[in-house]
Amino acid sequence: MKLHIANTQAEQPLLAVSASRQLTVAIATLAIGGAEQMVLDWAIRIHPLGWNVHIIVLRDQEKEWRVPSFIEVTRLHGTDIRAKLTSLGKKLAASSSSVCLCHLLKKDERDALSAHGATIVPVLQNARDGWIEEASRLESSPYAITVSEACQADLRACGSVLPVSVIRHIPRLRSVPGNRERFRKAWNIPQDATVIGMIGAVKPQKNYPFALNVLHALQGMKDTYLVIVGGPIGRDGRSSWEALIAEIDRLGLRSRVAMPGFIPDASQCLSVFDLFLNTSHYEGLSVATLEALMQRLPVVASKVGGQGEIGHEGLTLMDPKASAEVWATEIARSLSSVFPAPSWSNFPSYRLWTLASLARPVLTTGKVLFVTANLNSGGAQRSLVNLVTRLNKKLRLEVAVTGNSTASHFFKELSGSGVIVRRTAATRDPFDHAEALVQKISNDQIGTVCFWNLDPKVKLLVMKSLEFTSVRFVDVSPGRSSFEELQIVAEFQRMICFDENRFHARLDNMVLKYDGESPIACARKTVVIPNGIPVHSAPKMDYTIRGNPRVVVNGRIAPTKFFLEILEAMKIVRERIPDVELHVFGAAEPRFETYAASVEKVSKEAPARRIFFHGPSFDTVQQLPEFDVFVVLGKHQGCPNALLEALSAGLPCIANDDGGTREQIIHGETGLLLENESPNMLAEAIVRVLIDRDLARELGQNGRAHIEQSFGMDCMVQTYFKLLRSESFLESLVSKLSRMWKSVTTTAVNQKKILDYENPNTTTAQ
Repeated sequence: MKLHIANTQAEQPLLAVSASRQLTVAIATLAIGGAEQMVLDWAIRIHPLGWNVHIIVLRDQEKEWRVPSFIEVTRLHGTDIRAKLTSLGKKLAASSSSVCLCHLLKKDERDALSAHGATIVPVLQNARDGWIEEASRLESSPYAITVSEACQADLRACGSVLPVSVIRHIPRLRSVPGNRERFRKAWNIPQDATVIGMIGAVKPQKNYPFALNVLHALQGMKDTYLVIVGGPIGRDGRSSWEALIAEIDRLGLRSRVAMPGFIPDASQCLSVFDLFLNTSHYEGLSVATLEALMQRLPVVASKVGGQGEIGHEGLTLMDPKASAEVWATEIARSLSSVFPAPSWSNFPSYRLWTLASLARPVLTTGKVLFVTANLNSGGAQRSLVNLVTRLNKKLRLEVAVTGNSTASHFFKELSGSGVIVRRTAATRDPFDHAEALVQKISNDQIGTVCFWNLDPKVKLLVMKSLEFTSVRFVDVSPGRSSFEELQIVAEFQRMICFDENRFHARLDNMVLKYDGESPIACARKTVVIPNGIPVHSAPKMDYTIRGNPRVVVNGRIAPTKFFLEILEAMKIVRERIPDVELHVFGAAEPRFETYAASVEKVSKEAPARRIFFHGPSFDTVQQLPEFDVFVVLGKHQGCPNALLEALSAGLPCIANDDGGTREQIIHGETGLLLENESPNMLAEAIVRVLIDRDLARELGQNGRAHIEQSFGMDCMVQTYFKLLRSESFLESLVSKLSRMWKSVTTTAVNQKKILDYENPNTTTAQ
């Protein structure tokens, strides 16, 4: 028989329908600055993905970013701002997407937006020195977003305990050919000159006078010009501009400095520069610095704020207190450096803004959402289906599937039991799935989310987005492999500013399938719940071998299942028992097609009619009593369902000591437990059981009794039910009600403030 490759055309669950594709953001102005660029960059990049962004702009500026026509903009023109925000907030609260991220808005403006129940999230775009209000003014918010970990640290240093999410924005990679010659000619700079560039509004923060002193120090080392792209802005902009001109004259640099003012989309100037300079006193996270690195420009910048959190070999960070001569020396050295484009250039950090725009507080409910990677043929999926179909009558639950499945059986079984099953996206992009999940959890007010063998990236994104909420998170893990999967995506964790330690700290419960190690942060919230299976209706009773001895394996054909080692062991067994047969139930996933080809090639070397590939079968458990011995080898196993089913069927079983197998097989009593997956060791065990049928009977009967006593279906279902409806859940309910009361009180206060604002002559009884 030919080895089977799993069916990629299996019937899939319906895609979840998005409640709304409209997102809202509010910003003080659309002035040509980094914060404004972030907002527009995000809105532009998510539009092709089907999201529509509505931008509320409080005040107009003479120089502004150009807004594409497909972005909806509501301008308040700086008049009656609070009244207009209250009206907009009321509409927002009544919509199915009631979150608004607020960039550079003050508390009274945010309060106006939130008065009718909209979820308003402040975004801190700068380090503490650049904040527009005190940290205490943020405390009534559900949480805050900062653009760097340094900014988050500033908030904590102020004593704030407000939940914080860090989103470090990586801008679009843009390059306009031909600009180098055109701009240099317009700025009267020789085409072969060395040009140092700076981008940003002229204000005290940017410390442009110091940059002029650095340029002056450079003149003795290199023929250099300085270009400052930006103009005066804000309260101190004009005085900063005048001070800059005075410093140029004092240092005699009039012919060496070009100041073309604001240029829309200033990143197009980067191709003109040979080095990018940033001398700021403070920064949140400089977008211009990142854009320069993406254009493979060397960057010399102040070591302040979030500078360097997204690092690269082309970035040199300087002590802001170092002398102009020290800076000049470093610039001269950096001008000759060559380096590749940053590996993080294409990381879609902008999608974190979308996730933040979808996440909102969740009320306490009894709803449970199980989230799994697929419904393929496998033990993890079988245990999920076993559990969910039995819990469905006890809990309000649904199943979300984040990938395509290569089998239809489990989906049909769930649907046939009345379980709602939906696929979260048609792609493999973890952000697509996370967005669908966060929106569903928020809109449907899902009280508990249970991760079940899920892509670690999806888990991290969902929990980062909903960390501030009272959603209960349960991670059902097979053990070490799940923890290693998190470690493998360490770079992804760094880019989203949410690591495995924070993930484990936020978890409400870690469920292990066997009594093994768990992360330190989960030590007090780890629960061991082995898989459970139904009692076999017709277990093996006769252990006499009639005809050819038959060894059976039931499971996926994959490297972690050691099929090549099993085939090698069977070759050794045939030297003692020539007519022995191997029967394999299972298929190979398409991603393991190469491994499957190796298995098939080796199997053809066996004598004819000695190896049989039956393909996947969902009633294998009923056929198991027809065989003489069961074998399972595995790596990173949890509580293998296939072994439970074989033991329940009364088959004598052989397994390697990995994961939860040692809890199912007590060596010499309920089966034979091997130290490792050595073919010689496995062959010896198979021969022993096939020859000694009294031992086979003893192992089979003891194994069946052990499973019925310790791995019953009712026990598993009841334990999960108690976990999902446990005292810790009720305790969280009290905490959530307290938070709800605080929110209601805050809303009432906000409404009173607005009433007082709209009716200043009204008095309120005390």
